[in-house]
Order: sequence, then C-alpha cells, then structure tokens
Amino acid sequence: MIWAAGCASTRLPAASDTTAVDAGEKVIVLLRVVAADESQQRLEPFGSVTADNNISFGLGSFDTGGEPERLQSQRFLSKESRATGWTYFVLPPGLYYLAIYPPRHTDIASFRRSLRNAARWRLDVPASARLLYAGTLHLTGGSNKVIFGGRVLSSIDDHCISVADERDLVQALTGEHFPAWGKPRVALLQRHQGPIILRSPVPPPGQPR
Repeated sequence: MIWAAGCASTRLPAASDTTAVDAGEKVIVLLRVVAADESQQRLEPFGSVTADNNISFGLGSFDTGGEPERLQSQRFLSKESRATGWTYFVLPPGLYYLAIYPPRHTDIASFRRSLRNAARWRLDVPASARLLYAGTLHLTGGSNKVIFGGRVLSSIDDHCISVADERDLVQALTGEHFPAWGKPRVALLQRHQGPIILRSPVPPPGQPR
C-alpha cells in the first residue's frame, strides 16, 4: 500500500536491505509512537490514508551536517503494527538526529519553516546490531477534525515528549518478523542539547576504518 502524498508503505525490508543487515552495513531501527490530543484521547499517529495527516520524521546525519531532512517515505512491518504506532528505518551505523513533525495543516513553505523549530533526538546506531529498538515516544498536542470523521494532531508539544522502554513489545514484534536475528539491541533516543556532534559513517566490515 503506497500513497503519492508522501509515500507510506506496509512491507518488510527489501531483499537488498536484509542482505546489507546481514553484512553489518545497515541496521533495522524500530520505533513506536503513542500520540494523544489535548484531552488525552489516544490518536493513531499513522492512521490516515493521507500521508500529510500523519506524524512524520526528519533525520540528520554526517551527510547533512546534523540538520534533519524530512523523510519522503515511512515504513511499517504490517497493518497491525502500524495501527499500534510502530514504524522502522533501515540505516547504516552512525550518529543521527531525529526530529518529529506533526501533520501538515498549512502550505508547504510555511510547514517547512516550522520544521526548523522541532526538537531533536539523538539516535546512536551501533555497528554491532542487526535490530535496534530506539524506544517508544509518547507525545501530545492539539488536534483538528478531519473531513471523513475523527481527529488528527495539528501540533506537537515538544516539551511533553517522553521516551519509554517497551522492550517486551518490540521483542514480540521482531520475533514475528525477524526470528533469525534474535533479540534487538536497545538504545533509547536521547533529547539533544548543546552543539551538534558529527561522526563519520562506520565502514562496512572488512574495510579500513
């Protein structure tokens, strides 16, 4: 299932990704988002068929000078895991800065300007992992009604975001989809403060560092 308004796909990693994970060149990073509105009503962070009505992310890395760039696609292992807030990234080992963005309810230029103020979270992806759990983000914000009923977030309160450790849930998820890779490593997101730290990408195994 792929949507044109910013792709969102429900599928397992491609064969090229799993080959890279086996070779130690990439890591599957799993993250859960739990969202609620101003009245503490639970909302699905990825529940809309319109991608702009969903939570999205930016990633900063060595290549971007640490500045998060909005991801043009989101990945989900299954329809069921998506409904409970799970998403994943396939990343080379390294140091990243994750930004969480609310659904877009304005013109694209204004939305892009607003992204500059999003809180950043440090994501450290170790070279020795195949599966990595980065935590469960709990966030709240304002909400709007959507044309077909229900509500979606219109803003995120950056000061009220917290990270929880639900490693039992992620072990059940990875055991279902990646049984050969064992238990995931756990490296919870850390809120970034202070100067940006850049780390060059870790070379694949067998190449000089």
